[in-house]
Amino acid sequence: MTTIQSILKRRYQAILVENTRYLNNPYDPERAHDLRVMIRTLRGLIKFLKRRIDPAVYTDIDTNLSQAAILFGDLRELDVLIEQAGLYAYDHPDKDADYFHLFSVLRQNRRDEMRQTLNDQAQEKFQNELKQVDKQLTKLKFTQSTGWHQYIVKELNRRNHKLVKIYEELNFKDYPEVHHVRKRSKTLRYASTYFGDFAPNKANKSAKLAKDIQDDTGTITDAHVNYMRLRQLADKMTKDADKQLLLKIADEQLKKFE
Repeated sequence: MTTIQSILKRRYQAILVENTRYLNNPYDPERAHDLRVMIRTLRGLIKFLKRRIDPAVYTDIDTNLSQAAILFGDLRELDVLIEQAGLYAYDHPDKDADYFHLFSVLRQNRRDEMRQTLNDQAQEKFQNELKQVDKQLTKLKFTQSTGWHQYIVKELNRRNHKLVKIYEELNFKDYPEVHHVRKRSKTLRYASTYFGDFAPNKANKSAKLAKDIQDDTGTITDAHVNYMRLRQLADKMTKDADKQLLLKIADEQLKKFE
């Protein structure tokens, strides 16, 4: 029988698997992405169960997972930026634009950031955060008599209605609020996916709603992050041609959330 405890344990094991895959090939952008997704998934499930977890234990697990994900945040942002810059170069072919030099700079930045995630200090901190999560997960005691079907249906309904309400009132030019809505949609989507067996009818509808909202808000949040990072990189460039090219790509990102 599937239990809440077994679901959380499997998600924790998935983090360990993705970490091994990342260490095997950190050059693949998908490895850092998938590792962060697995960390966010477990964190989202813990958030969904917050009302059934001791507050001190919840805070410890949430903090540990947050710190673990932060290690790969800058690397992931660079990967998304490189992808978007590549799309811009494809859509705007120009033999006079020094795309080659720009991408060599971006790739060097990525290698530097990748090495930061792999140094002994970063890896030791990451492993310690995961060990603390494992320790706290072991302390969680969920019984079958808790009424999980009722709890999950009720929580899905509550979060579903709340998400719809704030999404309908959302100002898409308010980046912090858009980012907040995107995070809420992820939590609902993860819970609908992994706790779906406890409430299959409700979970399927909630998962679709959450994915749609996550996709809509994700376009804006990614563009905002790309825009800010591109502007920062432009300020550091010594060649004016590189700076102007980065600003053009940044302006293209700006159009997505103006």
